[in-house]
Amino acid sequence: MKYFLFFLINIFFLLTFKTVADCSHCSFDNKNLANLVFKNQDLSNASFKKAYLVNADFSGANLTGAIFDGAYANGAVFVGAQLDNSSFRKTELELANFKNASLQNVTFDGAYLVHAKLSEKQVLQSNLCKDLVIDAMKFKDLCEN
Repeated sequence: MKYFLFFLINIFFLLTFKTVADCSHCSFDNKNLANLVFKNQDLSNASFKKAYLVNADFSGANLTGAIFDGAYANGAVFVGAQLDNSSFRKTELELANFKNASLQNVTFDGAYLVHAKLSEKQVLQSNLCKDLVIDAMKFKDLCEN
């Protein structure tokens, strides 16, 4: 029953986002959105503060200016997403995948990035080298250059 209810909620979100062309400035604060698919959606300036986003898929989404502060986004997929000027303060991003995502001026202050997939270019274009990041050792050599 629990999984069936989860399935229905997921279908509801998928149908809603297919009919709603713009969800910019939406608030998803404190919501459980684990495993949901937000592919190619306009979620610019949306707020995901303290949301539960484990394994959520934001591939190709416009998340410019989005706020993920304090969220749990372990295993989240941001492949090809537009994340410029977004904030991930104190966000758990273990195993998050940022492949080909745009991270210009993104804040990761206090974020947990163990095993997150980030390229050298992404590290340098974000604020990651300036921010206090938990387990930033794997980025140390990039930031010192």
